[in-house]
Amino acid sequence: MIITDIWFDILAILTMMIMIHADTYPECGKFCMCHLGTNGYRRAICNGSYIPKLPVSVKSIEIRNTNQKNIGRFDLINLTLHTVHNLELSGNSIRHIHQDAFVNLKWLSVLTINNETYLSVDVLKEALTKLSSKFIKKLRFTNNNWKYLPYDMFASFINSKIRKVYLTGNQFSAINGSAFRFLTLCENLILENNKLTEIHFQKMQRLKKLRLDGNRLAKVPNFCSIDGSLFPRLECLSLRDNNIGNIDRTSFICLPQLVFLQLSGISIDKLQNYVFSNLKKLEHVNLEMVYTLKRIEDFAFNSTSIKKIVMPNCKFRFDLIERFNPTTIFKFCPNVNYVNLGLNCLPKIPNILHSMFIPLENLETLMLFSTNLIELPRNLLTNFRKLRKLNLKNNKFHTFHQSSEIFGNITSLKSLDISSNLISIMNETSLPSILLDNLEKINLGSNPFSCTCDQNWFLEWIKQTKVNIVGYPYKYKCRYPNELEGQYLKSYKPTGDICNPWNPLYTIAIVLSLFGVSILVIIICIWICQNNIKNTVYLLRVVYNHRQGHVAFDERLNYEYHAFVVYCDADREWVHNVFLRKMESEEGIKLCIHQRDFDIGKNITGNIDKYLEKSWKVVVVMSNNFAKSEWCQWEVDVVQERRRRQGKDALLLIMLKIIDSKHMTSPLRTLLESTPHVRYQTGVGEDLF
Repeated sequence: MIITDIWFDILAILTMMIMIHADTYPECGKFCMCHLGTNGYRRAICNGSYIPKLPVSVKSIEIRNTNQKNIGRFDLINLTLHTVHNLELSGNSIRHIHQDAFVNLKWLSVLTINNETYLSVDVLKEALTKLSSKFIKKLRFTNNNWKYLPYDMFASFINSKIRKVYLTGNQFSAINGSAFRFLTLCENLILENNKLTEIHFQKMQRLKKLRLDGNRLAKVPNFCSIDGSLFPRLECLSLRDNNIGNIDRTSFICLPQLVFLQLSGISIDKLQNYVFSNLKKLEHVNLEMVYTLKRIEDFAFNSTSIKKIVMPNCKFRFDLIERFNPTTIFKFCPNVNYVNLGLNCLPKIPNILHSMFIPLENLETLMLFSTNLIELPRNLLTNFRKLRKLNLKNNKFHTFHQSSEIFGNITSLKSLDISSNLISIMNETSLPSILLDNLEKINLGSNPFSCTCDQNWFLEWIKQTKVNIVGYPYKYKCRYPNELEGQYLKSYKPTGDICNPWNPLYTIAIVLSLFGVSILVIIICIWICQNNIKNTVYLLRVVYNHRQGHVAFDERLNYEYHAFVVYCDADREWVHNVFLRKMESEEGIKLCIHQRDFDIGKNITGNIDKYLEKSWKVVVVMSNNFAKSEWCQWEVDVVQERRRRQGKDALLLIMLKIIDSKHMTSPLRTLLESTPHVRYQTGVGEDLF
């Protein structure tokens, strides 16, 4: 008995504690669960046969998946009505709603009726007539299988503040726009995923956003009225996934404030000229039309307001120039800063690709993923001084040949995606350093990397760079060699011995190089010293002949002069000041010089004959001046006569200066070819001479 009393006391204390903290940790009853929202208020989700009384902190009530067929009046018995702002009835089996069901929901701002397929739209309309319109802002009537919309559906909201109306996922085949005429402040009208084949709007002065996605419209609805536009403030229009087969320059002519146009999934086969030209505020156009688009006319994008062109996954053949004009396609939309052509077929001819993009000087984002590109044209990006994001994912790039010319001096690029290509090696020349230095993010994942020593630069760059390498290390794996396939690139750490072995070919190359250099030096030395070499050979021949007894030096004792000197008067200075001084003063050789030794008053030929007889040898000093002189040529004939009588040893030929071919006479050539000669050499070779 005492123990029982103690348990009752404990239970009482616990009950009191729960009641004290009821506002802090409220309970929502047996059939409801409460969730704390970000704004501090609670959301109750109820799925029982009745709704219990809920705490004052609950502002949102969702009645889901019950078997309630009738909804009576929401009143103070089970709801703290002044706290409810959001009411949702979803997935129940409701067939009837009392016409006074919402009369006490004075503060309701959002009403959602979802997936109530047994609920008649007319029954709901009657209940809405008693709903206070003072605070209501949003109506969601979705997936209810309604087949029509009463023209007076929203008649009770004529002075309401409703901004958004959702009528999605129903079975409407047609809607009379007069149903929305009461929603004078409505800004968003969402009519997606119905079965609309036609719709006739009436004027909605405040409408800014209209979505008609996922219907069966065969043409663009009429947006024009007698006095101008039905939607003069419409900024966003979405016609995605309809059966629209044609758009032209008149399709959107009455939408003067349109900024965003969604046309993806429609079935047009040709984008006509000037289709966007009348939309002076249009900035964003989405044209993701799979397989249907076959031609883009020259002036289709003739709009100075367009900034964003999105047309991925069209499977459009940009490689067939009969389908579009590469020089004009973007020529008349100079303010475009975003282009997405992913999942199309781009041309493999660089000039065509260059012609397409060259007018887009304000481009900031270029998306060319999955376009079968194998290379980029040189200087493609040099014109894009504002480009910040480039996506080349899932193409066929092996490398970027002449990458410095492709990317130019572009410094604005912050994000580069070249993942899922065929890049195996990244080295210093793969991407220019000026590009890498300015990047913030790069994605090279899912490429077939070769784990070889050629990858060393990339591995070191990864360690040092501050660039965000997207997907690293998990998307960076070895593909080659086979024994390393699947290994993370990060785990590949080659040693210096492996990457820098001494190749025997290096030794052969060095030896051959040294040999080649040596041969070249020898040839140069021979060329420079050819006169000294020839003089040395001449000297050796004289010494050899002397040792063989061919030269009888005693014969000179029978002559008054050792040699008779034949020379041109133009060479007199060298003969007198250099040759004569050296021979007579230093060597003791006596020479016969005609200007000094000839007899005065006798004719010159007589003197020559006389003193030739008195001379043991004849020295001939040859030069260009000598060859040009007729007198010297006569002397050559005289010398030749002596040579015939006494042999070639009777002559000593000195080549003072090389004779040009144009001055070389036949007698001189014969003399030089038949008689050895020495060449005068200044400097180091002068003593040898």
